[in-house]
Order: sequence, then structure tokens, then C-alpha cells
Amino acid sequence: MNKFYFILLLISISSCSRKSKDESSASASFIDGFELFPTTTIKIDSTLINNFNNEELKLFYKHFNNETVWTSENQRKYILEELLNADKEGLQSKDYQYSKLQSYENDYSKLVDSSVVNYDLLLTKNIQLYINHIGKGKLKASDVYSDWDLKENKVDVNSLLFDAIENDNLKNTIEKTKPNHIIYKKLKLALKELLLYPEDLIDSVIIGKEKIVPNKKYKMVYTIKKRLMYWNDLKRQDTLTGIYDVATQNAMKIFQERHGLNPDAIIGKATVEALNFKKNQRIEQVIANLERWRWFQHDFGKHYLLINIPDYNLVAVKDNDTMQTQRIVVGKESRRTPILESKISNINLNPNWTVPPTILKEDIFPDAIKSKSAFRRKGLVIMNYKNKEVNPYSWKMADAKKYKYVQKPGRNNSLGSMKINFPNNHSVYLHDTNHRDYFNFTFRSLSSGCVRLEKPLEMASYLINDEEKWDLQTIIDTTDIKYYNKLKKEKEILLAQKNAKLLAKNPNLVIAKKVFANPELKTIIIPITEEILIHQLYWTAWMTNGKLQFRQDIYKSDFQLYTKLRN
Repeated sequence: MNKFYFILLLISISSCSRKSKDESSASASFIDGFELFPTTTIKIDSTLINNFNNEELKLFYKHFNNETVWTSENQRKYILEELLNADKEGLQSKDYQYSKLQSYENDYSKLVDSSVVNYDLLLTKNIQLYINHIGKGKLKASDVYSDWDLKENKVDVNSLLFDAIENDNLKNTIEKTKPNHIIYKKLKLALKELLLYPEDLIDSVIIGKEKIVPNKKYKMVYTIKKRLMYWNDLKRQDTLTGIYDVATQNAMKIFQERHGLNPDAIIGKATVEALNFKKNQRIEQVIANLERWRWFQHDFGKHYLLINIPDYNLVAVKDNDTMQTQRIVVGKESRRTPILESKISNINLNPNWTVPPTILKEDIFPDAIKSKSAFRRKGLVIMNYKNKEVNPYSWKMADAKKYKYVQKPGRNNSLGSMKINFPNNHSVYLHDTNHRDYFNFTFRSLSSGCVRLEKPLEMASYLINDEEKWDLQTIIDTTDIKYYNKLKKEKEILLAQKNAKLLAKNPNLVIAKKVFANPELKTIIIPITEEILIHQLYWTAWMTNGKLQFRQDIYKSDFQLYTKLRN
């Protein structure tokens, strides 16, 4: 009985300083959290809340009648643990006042009411900030890059917190707010692994103009071997030689493959550049990529094309299955392929190409000023506002902007035989190319901004998805002038055979000569009715089968983003 009276005494003392919530809430919290006094709350002066000048904070406390909320020790400790581990997400615990919050928690039982209020307010402010950061990024993409055209992810922080508090599922709520894509999750593993690497004190690799080739001796091979061993691509050795031996060649091929380079074991400029990245630089690269993935849509849809610009790669995914993979050519640094998300609208077979303003200004007009024959050499037709052809030799630079400049359909058209359209603000699309040799290159940042496909007609067949009307062979025939020439020849042969039979019966018969028109490729527009999304994205680091993967930062975006994240 003494113990029972003692508990009653404590309750009465506690109620003098802190107001209790209603009976049902107290009972539920006591049962769920196994805490003796989890429901005591304190009224907060609205002035204190308004001083933060934070609308989310104001609405949060309005929902709770301007009373303290974080009475549950379990919830407070989970928040503190999550903020402490912000570094695992590529963020920083100090951005969320972790040390100050932890000091409040350490002395929680001794805090006077005013300190409890301050702690509650700071805890709310920082968990709101953290949820915003993990849900849609610490920075806005548009504040970092002018050519990123992504819709900002929406995060209703207060609705998430209200639900989490009411249903005591704070952990699940926060985890669901993070990007759920496998690449993001593996990037976190990559960051964890990189942090376990020892300090990188190995010298940089320096070579002359001559490439290092297999089975020869070089002084720099000592350093190369050390760097390969550091990254676990080469088995550690007690003694090293300067011979570029078979074991080192094999290790170099693994290293090159992990970095998107041609795995030929020949050490040139690109391989040296990758070798010379230090541990801290790779950590910064992973952190930058984690931020980017928070900008991307958390749900790519059921059916989509996913393009990774620095990897020069496209995959078609349907219901989580990879349906197609293609090599691509992307924009050069001066004419970057924009990062965007859209929906496929239609496919053009045998497209015309109307030259965009940037290419006219930088490529076409300078050549035309030197020689009017530049238009003919480039296969361009000049059209006036009435869609009438203009003689290129009457063209003047002063009138240049009055015209449009068009390449007619054909395999040598800059768009090749096919174009895939989707709404966007950058006038870009996916297309075939008349430079098909580019796909043999390792470095494929070579276009004027659009994405070129290695197997365009196969992609057209896949997207149209109509085997009866538009199977692959039909698409190939439709885009091949030789096919139409063959049909013309067949018609001519049949007509000649028919006329020969008529003349055999009546030698004096006069048959009017029939001339078949020369075939021309016609532009055909095929709408895509199925919802197929397209995601043109940019990431330079990930993990595959437990191995770190890095790609050249072709647009020099990683360091810029990391710097802004840490400022």
C-alpha cells in the first residue's frame, strides 16, 4: 500500500507543474510506451512559436492546441537517433542541432517547464526540416542547375507527423519518406563502405604522352599497383615490381569496367584520371548523388524509359522487368542533355529535321557566310513563311531569321530514320543518327543535346507494340528508300510484262508510256497511347553486385553540388 500511495503522490506533484491530457490518451500512451508519465504536456505561449517565423511549425502546434507534443521518451530518442545518423543519408547531423537536442534529452528529468518547451519546439523544427530534406532534397534542383526540369517532390511534413504520432509509427513514416529506389539504397551502402576505407595517402599516377601498355616495365607501375590494391581490384602483394604483368592487367580491366571505361588494360588519360580520384573525392561524389536521388521521382511508374546520362545508357522497364537496354549518345558539355521527366507522346518515322536556333547560330550560319554551298552540303532546304523553297544562293545573313532550315527524310538526315517525341521545355527528343560510328566510342558526350539511340527502330517497335500493323520488319521497310525503289522496280517489271503480252496479241497496238514517280520517304506520325514515362537523369555513382561503380562527371556537376550542400 505504501508504494501505491507513493505513486499517487508523484502524480499529484507532477500535475501541479504540467497539465495532463485526457484519460484515454494517457491510458493508451502508458500501455503502448510503458512509460510512467508520458502524457504530461505544457501550454506554449504562441509568441514563442511565432518567433520561429515557420509556418509548418505554427500549424503543427495549432493541431496540438499549442501544447508540448514530444512527451514520449521512445519517440524523442528515435528522432535523436535518426538525426545522429543523418550522415548515412549524405546529410549532416549538425544541420539539425543534434548536439543541443541531445543535451536537452540527457537532462530531461531535471528540465524546468521553460526548457521542456524550448526542447519540444527545437525537436519539432528539426525533425520537420530533416523530413523535408530526405523527402525532396536539402537543395532545390533549380537553384543549382539551370537546365534541370524536374517537378519538386511534395512532402506534407505535418500530415506525416500527425499520422506518425497518432499511430505511433514514426520510424515507418520516416523510412517511407526516403527515396525507395534500389540505387539510392545501394548508394548508402557505398557511402558506408567508403567510410571504412583507410586514409588515402598513395601518390597520384603521372604518365607522359605515351600510354602504358601490357608486359612492359614502367616506374609508374609501382604506384598504379598500389592504387589498384587500395581499391581492392588487385590482390595485395608483399613485394612489388615495375612490370605491368598479367595479374595487374586483369585488375586494371576490373577497375576500368567499374568506371565505365573500355576494359582493355591500356592506361591512357581517362584511366589515369579515374585512378587519381582520392577516397574523399569519391565520398563527396556519392553524397552529391544521394542528393540528386532525393530530387528524382520516388515512383518512376509501371512502364518507363530510364536514361543515365553519364553512363550513356538507356533501359526500358515494365512492371519491374528490364525489357530493353541500349547504348546512347548524349549532349556535349557545351550543349548538355537536360534532366527531365515526361511522357512519350508519339513516334515519327522518316522525320524531317528543322534545325534549332542554337545549331543555326553556332554551326550553320558561320559556314553559310563563307559559302552558300554549305546548305547543299548539309542537305538543308531553306523555306520561307509560305513554305516555299528559297534559292540558297539568294540567301543573305540579314534575312536569315526569316526562314526555317529543313533536312528532308532519309537515312542521312541528322535525326536518322526515327524520332521519339515527349513534351518538354528544351525542344529535345530521342532519335536515330547519321553518325552511327559514335556508338563504338567509350566517351559519347557528343550530341547537341538530344539523346541518340543505338537501336532506334527496335525501340520504335517496342514502344508502338503493334505486331500486326507495325512489326519490326515493317518499320525497317517503311524507313528504307531502297525498299520503295525495289517496289517501283517490281511495278515497272510487271507493267513491262503486261505490255509485252498485249503487243504479242496486237503488234500494232500503241501503248502510252507510263512513268512511275521516284519514291520519296514520307513522314509518318504514330501516337503512343500507352502511358510510358521517360526519365532523363544524371548520376555518377552506384553499386552493382557489391562493387563500387563510378562514371566520369561529364558535366562537372558533382563538386558543384557537394559544395552547395556543405555551405
